Amino acid sequence: MNVNSLLVLILAYLIGSFPTAWILGKIFAGKKYDIREHGSGNVGTTNAIRNLGWWAGIITLFIDAFKGFAVIYWLSVLLTDVMTFETARVVLASMVLIGHTFSLFINFRGGKGVATTAGIIFAFRPEIGFICMAVFAIVVLLSRKSAIASITSTFFFPISNIIFLKLFDVAISSQMLWFSVAVPFFVLFTHRDNISQMIRGKNKKDF
Repeated sequence: MNVNSLLVLILAYLIGSFPTAWILGKIFAGKKYDIREHGSGNVGTTNAIRNLGWWAGIITLFIDAFKGFAVIYWLSVLLTDVMTFETARVVLASMVLIGHTFSLFINFRGGKGVATTAGIIFAFRPEIGFICMAVFAIVVLLSRKSAIASITSTFFFPISNIIFLKLFDVAISSQMLWFSVAVPFFVLFTHRDNISQMIRGKNKKDF
């Protein structure tokens, strides 16, 4: 690992750390507003919609997803002098997710990683991104709970990879496959409070 590669990894983390919903809270509700003190306290799309409105939520979703997509799509080639391209994509995906979830700019708090994960999946393989997006839409319409839809849709990342690999003989790198297996468990971790509330029957519907 050389200095340039280390700087690329730091850049990926910093891009992931960009606290979209926190900044939009300042824009939409005033400089003293801190979205972490409202609703679930989460810096993500759902809490932005609940407390700042649909426009803020849509902007949060787009920017947070773009963070993941941009890092994988444009920065991966910068690491190919020290690792394979597929390994670089997975390493950068991990860095941008960690940055989003533990943002340097807001005391290492952040979002739950779903929108950023969506951007990462689209950068890896767009058709799988559309499958996960469709699953999210169906589950959120049926359950009316974004947490359930988020968790379910991320499990379709590895499921889709395995189906594409085994049934359609599509080239799926081992790095991407193992990363896709790890992602749902990371999302389960970030949604641990939601899961606890569901178990206790206190998780409210989002609409």
